[in-house]
Amino acid sequence: MARVMADAEAHLPEPDAQPLWRQIFGTLGGWPAMAGLAMTACVGIWAGGALTDDLMLTVFPTQGATLDVGAGLGAFDLLLVDG
Repeated sequence: MARVMADAEAHLPEPDAQPLWRQIFGTLGGWPAMAGLAMTACVGIWAGGALTDDLMLTVFPTQGATLDVGAGLGAFDLLLVDG
């Protein structure tokens, strides 16, 4: 049995030693997924810095509308408070 196992282990392929960054990129989905993550980060930074309050009012005109949810919500209505 030991000879059979030794023969089987001799025929197994050797794993390639990959750098850590390549293993991480492979785990996250490869270069296409990393490009999507980078683009999302760039858009997030741009939106956080470039979109001013005046522009946000034109993008979301219903933001100033009030929402009357009634009484009896307990602590949940604290979540509805904006700002």
